[in-house]
Amino acid sequence: MSGTDPAHRGDENEDDLGMDLVDQVSFDSERPARRPIKKWMFVVAGLAVVLIGLVAALVTMIPSNDVAKVERASDQVVAQGEMEGGGHAVLTTSARADAGMIELTDLPALDSAENYSVWLIEDSTDRSTFLAGATPNGKPVKEGFNGIEKLGSVMVSIEPSDGSSTAPSTEPLIVLDLPADK
Repeated sequence: MSGTDPAHRGDENEDDLGMDLVDQVSFDSERPARRPIKKWMFVVAGLAVVLIGLVAALVTMIPSNDVAKVERASDQVVAQGEMEGGGHAVLTTSARADAGMIELTDLPALDSAENYSVWLIEDSTDRSTFLAGATPNGKPVKEGFNGIEKLGSVMVSIEPSDGSSTAPSTEPLIVLDLPADK
């Protein structure tokens, strides 16, 4: 009963030879098998999201060191002057760092109920914002700040040491205008 046997050439089942069964099996095997997503993949993806969130939170919580930014800047611009009653003030800014710093030296002693207060004065509104309080101790006082594009000047005054002043309440000891960019 071979395919060459003349007696069986007319049989229609002989041409099939079971190929339809082979075709069914071959179509089933061509379909890709669906693999279930592994649970560990969800765990890894969740940990990655948490890690990215923690890094972002840490970056926003870490205070920037504006003094260091200004000291490292190559575009430093300086304004300085003697304070009324004694002391020296140096204002240094950097447009690239968008930061500035004020350094107070040789501050005369004050009554214990007073301290030196540094104020940032906005350019457009003349509104003052408290930057820092300084008590003379013989060491230079350095305070940094950012956002110099909005500022017009930095002022130092003497205020009560209890922190009750929300704006300068005495005549300024010095007002230093922010120097023009290089």
